[in-house]
Amino acid sequence: MRRNIEDFELLNTASQLRRAAMHAFDYYRGAIALADCQSIVEESYELLGQTAVIKAHLVALADRWSIERLRRVGILDNRLGRTAPEVLFVDLDDSGPAATAAALLAGYARGRVNTSSAGQKPAAGTDPALVRVAADAGLDLTEVFAKAVTREALQVADVVITLGPASLDPEYLAVPESTADGQPAVGRHRRVLHWDLPVLDDQPDDVIRAAIDDLDRRVLGLLVELLTPAERSPDQ
Repeated sequence: MRRNIEDFELLNTASQLRRAAMHAFDYYRGAIALADCQSIVEESYELLGQTAVIKAHLVALADRWSIERLRRVGILDNRLGRTAPEVLFVDLDDSGPAATAAALLAGYARGRVNTSSAGQKPAAGTDPALVRVAADAGLDLTEVFAKAVTREALQVADVVITLGPASLDPEYLAVPESTADGQPAVGRHRRVLHWDLPVLDDQPDDVIRAAIDDLDRRVLGLLVELLTPAERSPDQ
């Protein structure tokens, strides 16, 4: 009986992942092959499952993350156009500063910048103390979930920012010379920055609040740098 239940759960998950892949295929109106959508959805599900404690919503999270990942894949393969600067924040586990910085930038940019976060070793969830203190500051982190650093996220990024003790192997930061089909690669002028911040795990609220304020100032400065050249008129 237990085996039958396990088999049913596997079949149900496979069906849900196929629907998620079809959703991604429809979202990009066929610009990205269904097989590629299926591959990214399944990989995203597996990556998230490696650290998830509660797996009930994994397919939904994989669906959300896959839409984000497939945009980058499409840009790298010249199947989708670049519509905004791409910024990636990376910390140790994507449960604190990186996720906060990405949420702040997304809120201020309002679609003028594509931003995301990732962790070298993703945590099972976002730090509850950080979520609470951020909410007091008007920042909603309840929908945030920890994600792994993926190659396409690094390759497509115009700006990669590591936070706290996080660091990245230079090999992964190398700018691609060409796409899979031999076309010139995008994102040839990547900036790599490091923001020195304390590890926020088990810190008191005032330390977390100060870190959020620091990130807020840094993010606003970054946004000005990213948008000023693009929005400057030809006469300036």
